[in-house]
Amino acid sequence: MAKKALVTGASEGIGYVFAKRLAAEGYEVTAVARNEVKLKSLTEALGGKHNYLVADLSTKEGQERVANALTVGRFDLLVNNAGVGTAGTFTEVALEKQLAMLRLNCEAVVRLCYAFLEKAKSGDALINVSSTLAFLPMPGLGLYSATKSFVTAFSETLWYEQKDKGVFVMDLCPGITSTAFQTNAGGKSFETPKSLTQTPEVVVENAIRGLNSRKHPTLISGSKNSMFASLSRLMSRRSTVSVMARMGATK
Repeated sequence: MAKKALVTGASEGIGYVFAKRLAAEGYEVTAVARNEVKLKSLTEALGGKHNYLVADLSTKEGQERVANALTVGRFDLLVNNAGVGTAGTFTEVALEKQLAMLRLNCEAVVRLCYAFLEKAKSGDALINVSSTLAFLPMPGLGLYSATKSFVTAFSETLWYEQKDKGVFVMDLCPGITSTAFQTNAGGKSFETPKSLTQTPEVVVENAIRGLNSRKHPTLISGSKNSMFASLSRLMSRRSTVSVMARMGATK
């Protein structure tokens, strides 16, 4: 019997590549996103017995729909990838937009983790997609950075709590990735260092290696991103935030 994986945020970017790669690895994939047209296109391209579930995980109804699928079904792997950023200084961005980001980036992750881990068995795995901004708070993406710090701390504690049960939990921290994140966040256009930019394919390849090895609770995608994230240990907090503000073109 084929293993089953559920991937959120699967209509584009890292989630889309996760769905394709897991299908190629022999998983039966359930892809989750808001855009049904994109989900149909993805599952048709995958072929075989793959499914999709339309849900807006920034809403209670959407979270309950996916949590119910995890409870009723039997999944070997959950990839909590869905997430969004809101660019702009804290008081420039509408409060409701930021609260919706909190619901998607944090509340949905908690709810889906709970539904999955309640039924998880030895050999199962959970991947929560965080960000290197979990270690490097960026003014202009401040609340987003905070949500990813939450995801990282939460995932690492889950790794410890679940490891003796044989269930592997991994916190995946991509750096700058060539996706539509910046456009979707509504951020200012700024050039990112090409040497630090990865494709979603590279991020997913690194994630699959981490999943197969099952050694570390947190995986920062790539050595350069690991070095970049280490700035938070090498510099004062004041200097770190100031450097990140310049990178984000925020004064």
